[in-house]
Amino acid sequence: MKNLVVFIMLCISFISCYAEDRDTSMKDMMNLLSQGLSVKKVIPINIQFMKKNKYLLFERNAPLNRMVVHYGSEKTKTISTNCVSSIISSNGILQKSEILNNIDMFKITKIYKVNAKYIIVGYEQNLTGYPIHQAAVMQVDSMGKTLWKTIVGEGKSYSEAMVKTLDSGYMIVGHDFIWQSADKSRGNYQVMVSKVDQNGTRIWTKHYSLDGSFAKGRNIEKTNDGGFIIVGETHSKAWIFKIDKLGNKVWETFFDTPKTLDFAYAVNNNFRNGYIILGKSNGTGFGKDKSWIMKVNYLGKVEWSTYFDIGEPCDLQTVNQTQVNEFSITAFLPWTQTILFMSIDAKGSIVSKHLVKVKH
Repeated sequence: MKNLVVFIMLCISFISCYAEDRDTSMKDMMNLLSQGLSVKKVIPINIQFMKKNKYLLFERNAPLNRMVVHYGSEKTKTISTNCVSSIISSNGILQKSEILNNIDMFKITKIYKVNAKYIIVGYEQNLTGYPIHQAAVMQVDSMGKTLWKTIVGEGKSYSEAMVKTLDSGYMIVGHDFIWQSADKSRGNYQVMVSKVDQNGTRIWTKHYSLDGSFAKGRNIEKTNDGGFIIVGETHSKAWIFKIDKLGNKVWETFFDTPKTLDFAYAVNNNFRNGYIILGKSNGTGFGKDKSWIMKVNYLGKVEWSTYFDIGEPCDLQTVNQTQVNEFSITAFLPWTQTILFMSIDAKGSIVSKHLVKVKH
């Protein structure tokens, strides 16, 4: 009983501090929570490479605890969040460019600026019944007005990234839970790839795994011959595979190290005969993560790989080759609320490192 009282007092204290910091009364905060509405906080979503040292940073003003607080509420069938895009570089935030208002997507995974519009990937969820996640993609204009929205997953699915196709459509990658028995007693996540045309019409969705085993897709990039390279993970290994424009698998390769879980997060179609892959190895203890970068040639053969140490937990974002033997990466550092800009060579040595504070 004593512990419960202490916990309640801590919660009240936290709410009180939160309300004081944001010019919101204690009564208003309690009313919001009692109505099943959560407070909001601006958080980073993703970084999109533009050119040279310029990137787009996307952030959203998102409900906290949306997975718990909003579930089952008839009043919150639509979750609308506001997103901000800013032009940034290793020198800092250069320009607050646009605010996208009322984005109608339950969970936003990534936002991309394509010409004068934005493509958003994430997932939808039924808020009033059994929670079913469905991978989705939508197009909005510069004000956030929805132009189209399409469900691309088959079941309990999540979309993680997209790339624009040569025919002005979009290829979306993520993962979908696929049942492997008629009574739905066995199943696994498999990599999901969906193609939609420029108007949002879904053309096809395909799934990929190693004999039905666990697999997730994290990112996708175009290849020079009109196909696509996909990165993610299967079991404890990073999985990299190529498909043609129809979705047929062409080749695959893996990256793993003993006693770790390996994940691939970013891919760049290298201008020197291959692909640059950025990933992470999760160690056996707290703070034991190591980041890695590797080169895969156009036939799927790993030419080299190397580790480098960021020094704290991170959310890897982009990778690009800037010189013959130099590569730039970006990442979010949640502990310090900063954006990391780092250049490394093919041996994993740090060439340069810049930190930019995220200002909300």
